[in-house]
Amino acid sequence: SLMQSSSYYLIANSTSISVSVCRYVQMLASSLSLLLLLIILSMTPITVVQSLHHVAVIGAGASGLAAARVLSRNGMVPVVLEKQLAGGGVWDYQKESQQSSQQQSSSSTQQNKKTTPMYRGLRTNLPREIMAYREKPWVTPATVDDETETETSTSSSSYVTHEQVLEYLNDYKKDYDLDRFIHYGSTVTQLTVLETTETTPASNIKLGSEPLPKIRLEWESSTGSGDDQEIQKHSDIFDAVCIANGHYALPSVPALPGLDEYFKGTVLHSIAYDSPADFTGQTVLCIGGRASGSDLARELSAHCPHVYLSDATAYTNAATGGGASESTTTTQGNVTVVPKTQSVQPDGSITFFNDDSQQQQQQHQKVDTIIFCTGYEYQFPFITQTSNLDLTVGNRRVMPLVQQLWHADVPNLTFLGLPHSVIPFPLFELQTEAIVGQLLLLEEEESVVGNDENDDSFVLNTQTKKSRHDQAQHDAVAGGSQATGQIKDTHFLGNAQWDYLRQMAKAAHLYDEEMEQFIQTNKAIYDHAGNERKTIFPGGADVYRSTRYKRRDDTRLFDVLSSECEAAAAPAAQS
Repeated sequence: SLMQSSSYYLIANSTSISVSVCRYVQMLASSLSLLLLLIILSMTPITVVQSLHHVAVIGAGASGLAAARVLSRNGMVPVVLEKQLAGGGVWDYQKESQQSSQQQSSSSTQQNKKTTPMYRGLRTNLPREIMAYREKPWVTPATVDDETETETSTSSSSYVTHEQVLEYLNDYKKDYDLDRFIHYGSTVTQLTVLETTETTPASNIKLGSEPLPKIRLEWESSTGSGDDQEIQKHSDIFDAVCIANGHYALPSVPALPGLDEYFKGTVLHSIAYDSPADFTGQTVLCIGGRASGSDLARELSAHCPHVYLSDATAYTNAATGGGASESTTTTQGNVTVVPKTQSVQPDGSITFFNDDSQQQQQQHQKVDTIIFCTGYEYQFPFITQTSNLDLTVGNRRVMPLVQQLWHADVPNLTFLGLPHSVIPFPLFELQTEAIVGQLLLLEEEESVVGNDENDDSFVLNTQTKKSRHDQAQHDAVAGGSQATGQIKDTHFLGNAQWDYLRQMAKAAHLYDEEMEQFIQTNKAIYDHAGNERKTIFPGGADVYRSTRYKRRDDTRLFDVLSSECEAAAAPAAQS
């Protein structure tokens, strides 16, 4: 460019010469400024992240977005592979793609056409104030009266619709420019843990002196549509892979004796449900008394002559809002809570266990439709027999995993978001921060291990492969943090989620007073919301979702800006 400038200078007129000289001076000044900046940066101590770390994230739902943000915040450029054409995972409710939940089938069991659990009228059962990522608070909009200095919410509730959740996730994605990392329309077809050889070196990540293998991903993407659609195949090798593909895609449907032989009505899983209007005039049985079962029963009750809600814990769970139910059924309006479903009889009627010993049967009930609100199984279709990976998936359990996150043999392969009955978004965030803290940051050995003998922080690189396996086996057999001994409870946290968050924060080297305030405030609001929810008859009026909260992390407490539950309880307490 200097030679071109010189030639131009020799033949140009005086005006052109002046312009050329000015441009040359500007270029020289810019070069000097850049040189000066590089000198300053070279003298400034900074925290360095291994530039050679090549990290993939499978999925761009809430957990995948959290992973992309945390990894990029720490200097990495993650490759995020999302099979859909937009992010947001299960929160991306695409109305035009939803199939009617009343697709008729020649058999008694309906084929599920809808592939996500999101339905038209869904609202969260957790307040937005605790659903939010720690880095991006999500508060109920409020105004302050200048005269009285009292605060009034401008939103109807802290409990939001699925549209609002998706909007929040899209804002999060936009705020941190996460789209630059995401490859949409990319379906991962194969994950393979590579053997370390002379031609295939180990990953750049090590646990102490233990080398970790590289991981190859294969995926497909499509261009065009219809007859012009072309499938392109891709492959790349990574130092670490974060699996964030969610666990709301493979319905879990327990066996029900007599269902296939004797039931002539419609059978579906809640994943196929979209609108209560599809069931107008039908008597419906919802099997499963947790969040989805109760919410569907409530919606259906406005369109159906009667709804039965079968809850396996009907005798211990306060069907009326407190204490064990004295009778085997409890009815409010046109919703009846019944015990665990026992079988379908030859005449097509349904029987239920009569008590918690499950020895007797209750009277028969005739229904038109059965909806299984029985949750989902974990699935990783890209992990196959040729993946060179020891992984057992079934009965709602994934093993062998350490801290429900790191694979015991291949700790640079992690599984985000497996714990359930938790506040999900901040858990995803802290899990990824723990991955970064344990595997990806360049830190001195002593700073990772810590010097405090009383420090109970989790340290991955002080464990041998055998000790990791032993811990993973113990966790899998114990039945989760509650030690129920049941395989299906392995990833159930509930009230154990707070200690789990502390463990993740310590693993991430982020645990301090501010983190404890965050956790305690979340717990306080979570407990209050749960207590309000328990006062509501399952499938009954949805009044708890009208409550509005305000966080006060400095006091580890919160304000209730309004609550129909508390307003209803006040006169009763006075009387």
